[in-house]
Amino acid sequence: MNETIRVLAAGSLRHALPIIAAAFERDTGILVPLTLGPAGLLRERIEAGEPFDLFASANMAHPQRLVALGLAEETTCFIRNRLCILARADLGLTPENLVEVLSAPTTRIGTSTPGDDPSGDYAFEMFDRVEAQHPGLGTSLKHRAQQLVGGRNAPPGRSAAGLIAEGVVDLFLGYASNARLHEKDPKLRIMELPPRFSPRVEYGMALRSGASEVARKLRGFLLSPVGQGILEACGFQQVS
Repeated sequence: MNETIRVLAAGSLRHALPIIAAAFERDTGILVPLTLGPAGLLRERIEAGEPFDLFASANMAHPQRLVALGLAEETTCFIRNRLCILARADLGLTPENLVEVLSAPTTRIGTSTPGDDPSGDYAFEMFDRVEAQHPGLGTSLKHRAQQLVGGRNAPPGRSAAGLIAEGVVDLFLGYASNARLHEKDPKLRIMELPPRFSPRVEYGMALRSGASEVARKLRGFLLSPVGQGILEACGFQQVS
């Protein structure tokens, strides 16, 4: 019977991890079943007893909590991402008019779900940064933002691009690694956040306590030039 490494991982890794798992299997013969979803909800499942060998989160806090509970070993940052805005092209969004567009009560803003999904946490951290420079606006954005994906009660299959196309929102705060898939869509615009508003997006992984040597091999593979190269090709930023 083939050895397996059970991986629970953030949904934003869905384009990269299958490639990494396949490359690792070719090199080692070890199977890597993947369970992908909002990292906060996956952490809750682990705390409730779901078996795992490696947990890869879109933040550092969730694996660090598992370490604190004795369920996992030391947390390692293995890749970085960026928060950006995917918007309707005809909205005319630019870094120069960002505050003006966000301030307009008619601008419909979408995010993921804070607490359940780190993407939502990063979006709300961005709002806090806006608040620090434009008092009242960040608080208003938190109230106006629609938490449409990544939550325990969110309908499955929704995407930022789909929500914009359906007219549900005018813009969506999400990961650059996902937004890059729409670079050639003339109806959409991707805007990097100005540095003053941009949160630091770090992905952390942790092995379960007492993890096997094969699981440790996978952790090493994720940090290797091959693993880092695959992640970079999928829109992430290497740790180094």
